[in-house]
Amino acid sequence: MSTGEFKNIVVCGDVGTGTTTLSEGLAKKLGWGHVSAGQIFREYHRKHNIPLWNKSGIPDDLDKKVDQESYEKMRVEKNIVFDSHYGGWFGRDLPGVFRILLVCDKDTATKRILERQHTHKETPEEIEERRKQLRDKFKKLYSSDNYENPKYFHLVMDTRNTSEQEALEKAYRKFLSSG
Repeated sequence: MSTGEFKNIVVCGDVGTGTTTLSEGLAKKLGWGHVSAGQIFREYHRKHNIPLWNKSGIPDDLDKKVDQESYEKMRVEKNIVFDSHYGGWFGRDLPGVFRILLVCDKDTATKRILERQHTHKETPEEIEERRKQLRDKFKKLYSSDNYENPKYFHLVMDTRNTSEQEALEKAYRKFLSSG
């Protein structure tokens, strides 16, 4: 598949792996739009005073609505970079979607989360609970599949020892050279 056949990109990964940073960077570098499922959910958490780790506090119908809307945009629109935990799984059969999975060891990812300024401050225990609830919610709503299975992705990148700029350049080069 040549790059010309890719009309969208989705960046996936566990919390703290750098998905938001990379997806925003790719969108800016390509001059494309950016859609962040996480931002939608963070706003809901903040508005309803629900701790970020409490994924079960998000109504199932809202989860499904956001995921379905993202899937439809991936399917019919173009020039969008998506940031979505489950997006690679949803886009696995869409030929026009370049799928990137970011991985990182839990200790490094947790440290990043604790250091960043975000909508919520979390403890290491809350971060781990958020990871667990993300997986539980996916299984409840969609499938027992591993939505982070590397077979669904064109590029799998370990961000543990990779700077934000290095990750951006590697993903950008791989996207441009795909095919």
